[in-house]
Amino acid sequence: MKQTTKNFKQMLRYSFIALLSLTMFSSCKKDDNDDLYGNASAEVNLINASPDAASAQLYVADVLRTPTAISYGQESGYNKTYAGDQNVVIKSANGQALSSSQTQLDAMGKYSFFLVGQNNKLDMITVTDDQTAPASGKAKIRFVNASPNSTSVTLAVGNTVIASNQDFRSVSSSTEITAGVYTLTLTNATNNTTTVVTTPNTTWESGKIYTVYAKGLVGNTSTIMFGAGILSK
Repeated sequence: MKQTTKNFKQMLRYSFIALLSLTMFSSCKKDDNDDLYGNASAEVNLINASPDAASAQLYVADVLRTPTAISYGQESGYNKTYAGDQNVVIKSANGQALSSSQTQLDAMGKYSFFLVGQNNKLDMITVTDDQTAPASGKAKIRFVNASPNSTSVTLAVGNTVIASNQDFRSVSSSTEITAGVYTLTLTNATNNTTTVVTTPNTTWESGKIYTVYAKGLVGNTSTIMFGAGILSK
């Protein structure tokens, strides 16, 4: 009888240890970036381009992938997540869902998610990031129109037109330019009114890949006025 009781206690102890180990492993799989290796992972980047939304965070499959909340005009930088068909949700810092999308994340792929729109109609632009280096001595540029009240935006860098007449949420293909210092020009045409924003003496480095995005509100004169954001990799 004593031996049976002893065996039963040992069985309970081993079962508890096994259950504890499984729980810890499951928790690690859900919350820990350190177990994402090699071809099993993708990388995600959040850009907050909504002029009046609060700071935001990016969740993939219910797991927070941006260490800090991202304010307007800022990006999180790349963070690893699991590849596959994933539910991607942008939430406010207090956990309110702002926009969501079911997205295929390929292994070793890099993706940027733009929070766009205004509080009454927030949305998400999902972009697969180009990882192919430009030719020697060149820089590569693409354009994303994230300005919610713009209608027809053209981006030029120096004398090179990168994208023409892009509506809100449009994403252009990439264009290569000779690396150097140029003026960036954004032109928006709305109801026979043209708004031109320039950023002079902008440096475009050889070998880098750039995303220029229109942000803010056309006609606004505050800190959320129409303008350009520049991301580089």
